[in-house]
Amino acid sequence: MNKKTVIEKIKKCLALSKSTNQHEAAAALRQAMAFMEKYQIDPSDPDLLGVTEANILGSGSLKPTVFEVVLANSIAKLMGCKAMLQSEMKVTINMRWKRQATWAFIGFDPAPEIASYAFDVLFRQLKKARTSFISESLKRVQIKANKIKRADLFCEGWVIEATKQVANLNPNKEKLEQIEAYINQKHKTTNGSVNDRNKKTNTNSERYQNDLNAGRQAGKSAKLNHAVNKGQDFERLGV
Repeated sequence: MNKKTVIEKIKKCLALSKSTNQHEAAAALRQAMAFMEKYQIDPSDPDLLGVTEANILGSGSLKPTVFEVVLANSIAKLMGCKAMLQSEMKVTINMRWKRQATWAFIGFDPAPEIASYAFDVLFRQLKKARTSFISESLKRVQIKANKIKRADLFCEGWVIEATKQVANLNPNKEKLEQIEAYINQKHKTTNGSVNDRNKKTNTNSERYQNDLNAGRQAGKSAKLNHAVNKGQDFERLGV
């Protein structure tokens, strides 16, 4: 049997070991331990613990903006996950190969799937808000670089407001350690650098602070709860 099949059998045995029938529970636990010994499966193996991952496309950039990174990590924290940027080769419309980045949300099932859905919904809302801000508030800005920088600050403000409820959450440290173990075992690459287009900008100026505040005001209308719940009454997953 391959490792995946063994893991599934062990999981089923562990589930049966919680049976109210003492004889059935004891037999299931012995069977689980026998499988682990025979196939050399560590009880702390991340696969056995139920850690999964879900991928979703953001901007696709290998060097994402500050606001995209903050959004991904905030959603991950809300759902008790870890967010990780991964890259893969994709075929373009012109039939050329291009390296593209996706976000991987890693955690205990079903948190990653919900987190990826929440990120997708909020990122779409953010892009729409950015487009409106540029067309309505920055239409007189002639220099493209300045327009991009100011729109970035608007987006940073939007994300801060849309995800501020995350700040007071207390993560389950034991689960996060198990997720980290999974990442260290399964992924050898680490997240790349962040594209901070306002790194050399004096963001304390009145103009840029106004852009940031405009983003915060717009972010108040973000439908975070709807995104996280996916239309259903999901409980917060261990956070």
